[in-house]
Amino acid sequence: MSNSLQSALSLISEEFAQKVFEVIRTAFIAELGKVTLSTGPAPAPRARAATPKALSPAAKSEPVKKAAAKGERLARRSSESIARALDGIAGLLRKKPGIGSEEIQKTLGLARNEIARPIALGISTGVLSKSGEKRATKYFAGVGAKSAKKAVSAKKAPSAKKAPKKAPKKAPKKAADEAATATTPT
Repeated sequence: MSNSLQSALSLISEEFAQKVFEVIRTAFIAELGKVTLSTGPAPAPRARAATPKALSPAAKSEPVKKAAAKGERLARRSSESIARALDGIAGLLRKKPGIGSEEIQKTLGLARNEIARPIALGISTGVLSKSGEKRATKYFAGVGAKSAKKAVSAKKAPSAKKAPKKAPKKAPKKAADEAATATTPT
């Protein structure tokens, strides 16, 4: 092929490529003009967590502490704070017997790990009672100690049953054998 033919074909192909590119670019710009970024009204802002319902008088007197985040351990609590929580739970159960731990948490504004110990203490001392198992557990005000403070102090008091018993010393076998032979006639 001659150079003139080759240069003519090259020129035609470059013009063709430029025209194809121009058509694609204008079509793309036209499509972008049709696109809208939002399909409806802006989303509503997220709602804040609901405030806890009315607290018991015992819970109102104590300044509200920030609850531990989910999965975190609670700070060490005094026996008085546990007794106050137990008083609040027992008072709620006197008004609304037969509710579960989730409703107790919501009503008193406590976390799950904040009510576990007062409930266990209340059940062991008779301040609270329960029926059911696992998620079907319902709690009631018990017939035991009327005050959580009395229950806590009763739980702390050492019992006589736990005193270790000393086993009587056994005589050595050799001495027992000598005593047995001395009493038997030969």
